[in-house]
Amino acid sequence: MKRETEERFRERLLKDIERHCSVSGNLYIEKDRIDLIFDFYRRYRDVIHDCIEQGSEGRKEYVRMDRHKIAAAFFCSIIKVKPIESKTAPEKFFERTVNVQLALLFSVLFVIDKFNISETSNTETDKKIFSRSFKLPKCKHSESKNYVTNFIMMIDDIQIEHLNIESGDFQPNLLFVISHLFFVLDAYSYQENRCLTMEMDEK
Repeated sequence: MKRETEERFRERLLKDIERHCSVSGNLYIEKDRIDLIFDFYRRYRDVIHDCIEQGSEGRKEYVRMDRHKIAAAFFCSIIKVKPIESKTAPEKFFERTVNVQLALLFSVLFVIDKFNISETSNTETDKKIFSRSFKLPKCKHSESKNYVTNFIMMIDDIQIEHLNIESGDFQPNLLFVISHLFFVLDAYSYQENRCLTMEMDEK
């Protein structure tokens, strides 16, 4: 990642962290952990590169990660580092899960969206579609209608430990599961916004 790109990512990440902390007076930022997020991002990125190379019949070449794998690496690094802490033992769901929420929203609403918007091969229609806000699925058949809440409930403590690069239980293949999940979310958002764009063009 280029230095100027990392600086933009760092600036947005800090804003997202501050926004999450503003929801509760019990939450605060561990600013010294911001650098760690990018350090761990690089470690997760290297794991993804190594896994791809191992599956490429011995060919050793630089692998350019797509936006979904980059988002997965950031997701895992944020939940590993936990840049948001609580002053007292968190009781509310939001406080207990704030770092997973941050990881999901930063990875999807910023990382993937940023790459989509900046893609040079975008058609004029694509540009209109990506100018709209990223859409997350609607959970009609769940007790919680909020997709973020449902996602967090799916990522339990055991799965988080399997995503911890420093744990003996680390499962590198789960990086690709997260990446594929982000691909599905990206495809969903594109289709939703495409429909909206087509409707507006017809008026």
